[in-house]
Amino acid sequence: MSDNPLIAQAQSSTTWSTGLGLVEDARQVSAGIRDNSWVDVTLGGVGSSLDALVLAVDPLGSLFAWGVGWLMEHLKPLRDALDWLAGQPDEIAAHAATWRNVSAAAAQAHEQYAADARAQTAYWYGASGDAYRARAGDQLAAVEGTATVTNAISYAVEGAGLLVGLVREIVRDLIAQFVATLAVRLPQWLAAEGVTLGLATPAVAGQVATLVSQWANRIQHFIRALLNSLRRLSGKLDELASILARLKQTLARLSGTNAANITADGAAIPTVRFHGGHSTRPRSMLDIERQDEWAGDAYESIRAEPDVDVVASSVQDSDRLDGSIGFSTAEIERIRQHVFFEEHPLTDYQTGGIVHRRYDPSPDIAEAWLRLRAGRPLPEDVVLLEHELAEARYYDAHPGATYSEAHHAANAVSNWQNQIPEPTYEDFSTPWR
Repeated sequence: MSDNPLIAQAQSSTTWSTGLGLVEDARQVSAGIRDNSWVDVTLGGVGSSLDALVLAVDPLGSLFAWGVGWLMEHLKPLRDALDWLAGQPDEIAAHAATWRNVSAAAAQAHEQYAADARAQTAYWYGASGDAYRARAGDQLAAVEGTATVTNAISYAVEGAGLLVGLVREIVRDLIAQFVATLAVRLPQWLAAEGVTLGLATPAVAGQVATLVSQWANRIQHFIRALLNSLRRLSGKLDELASILARLKQTLARLSGTNAANITADGAAIPTVRFHGGHSTRPRSMLDIERQDEWAGDAYESIRAEPDVDVVASSVQDSDRLDGSIGFSTAEIERIRQHVFFEEHPLTDYQTGGIVHRRYDPSPDIAEAWLRLRAGRPLPEDVVLLEHELAEARYYDAHPGATYSEAHHAANAVSNWQNQIPEPTYEDFSTPWR
């Protein structure tokens, strides 16, 4: 028995009573499952309860009481159809409930994280706050998508079980009709041959076989419709599985966990820090406190060590938006002062007023600067330099401008926020000269 509280255990049917671009994809596939468009028109629709999976009286069982054992070999096609639809209703109900539990847990996590993100970033100003809120939005979308996908899978599992139950009811009713028909015709056929109920002649056996064939064809019609329906549903489940896998990778990427290091049961395998110690950026993107602490320490390290010449040298061959090549040391110094030293007019989200203070340390900006001075700039780091230079120049040209105005103007020139690279887990204590 599993200790995982999300895994629903099978319950006996005798006591069970009579449920990002990726997010949009998940919603569309989910809607396609819930509208029952996958159900063959022959079957009409899905029932409302998995109780239909519990087989009642076996309509063929009464034939044994007739004492005509020879008859049963001729009824094998009907018996096979009924047995094939037997299924495991308790297991189906448990699997559906398990997926519902996972969906509910994901929905709860989404709600809690959204509330925490709003509360903990209310006073987080500047590019770092905006960047974190954007990343948090991506995480929330991925969690929402997970809740949607798992809920759709739950509905699909339950729907498939209900459809099997519906077809079994149809087959059972058809076999009951067959038995009723046979109860009338068999004595007549036997009397015509002058034999008793317990005996058979080729003629009687042939008539029984013909009757069985007629009913088997009717039953196959519904079973074929069931298979067509399940085949369509399988395609939708494949889509959901693909979306869920991509959501899993997205969450792993956003949380700083390698998707390849996730076990089959969803547990993360601990990863090894690149350099160890608190000077390396923390792996978990969800640990806001540690991310903030690291960013603050990294900013202090950057402020304490003049590096303008080294940073300028690392991007001396980079293409600029204005068509030029590289950044001058004066431009790098202007960016450095703007990001790490100067105070800016920031909006107080509680009072709505303006406060003057330095930008909050941003882990992503800190990493970009560490890469720049280490001579390993990414293309996105050059985009950041363009953005911060444009923002600084806007302040210079518009005294009294708010951060919101300057940031919007800088985004129009170079929008780094929309292309923040994946974390590289920089160590601010690593020698760079």
